Amino acid sequence: MENGKWNFPLGKKRVFNEMASRVIIQIVAGALSVIAVMIPGACLAEEVEPPWKIVDRMVAVLDSVPVLLSDVLMESDLGLLPSLGSEDGFGTLLEPYLNRLMIQKEVEEVGSFRLSPGQYDSAFKGFLAGFSGRDDFEDKLEYWGVDEQEVRRRLARALIVSLYTESRIQFFIRVLPSDVERAYREDPDKWGGRLLYDAWNDIRESLLEEAFTLERERWLKTLRQRYELRIIDPMNGA
Repeated sequence: MENGKWNFPLGKKRVFNEMASRVIIQIVAGALSVIAVMIPGACLAEEVEPPWKIVDRMVAVLDSVPVLLSDVLMESDLGLLPSLGSEDGFGTLLEPYLNRLMIQKEVEEVGSFRLSPGQYDSAFKGFLAGFSGRDDFEDKLEYWGVDEQEVRRRLARALIVSLYTESRIQFFIRVLPSDVERAYREDPDKWGGRLLYDAWNDIRESLLEEAFTLERERWLKTLRQRYELRIIDPMNGA
């Protein structure tokens, strides 16, 4: 980790693009070992069937359970993870996915955090709106070899993690009036030359956002230690 951010072993755009856009992934039930060979660009250009197949790759181990590359790519393709920009690396997908898995484990330990039917239905309706139509959604299911219920379960877990994260962190952060006044005195020009009263709400929101980020990083650090998270380079297996 550098400057508070993780440096993931696949943080190169070239590697991810080759995996995400060119590699055909076949998941073998129960497979925990990995087989990985780089695909020659000429084969794809000529649409020649490559003489090998990729089973899957491990990208991390969390609480002694392997985390597979296929799950990360599938959730990204289905819209359950942030989309990659042109300059983003694989770590942009892996970090939020691993964070979600860790928080999900804590939620399971707590055992009392649930979604209401209204929250669940609204979330799934919004999720489907991200596809061009029902056929597009069905094509994604067929491509990844999953059914709608599996996607619903993953979506529900993602929503629970989001709501749990918000409520848990908010419980630990506070911004007092004295904090707002101190922030204003330290840098009054930061608030556009406004008087303290006029800038009050903006200062408070800024302090809350900063406190939220710091508490979230502290919490995730404890989760990484608790569940013994280990990142694995899928290209080298270590």
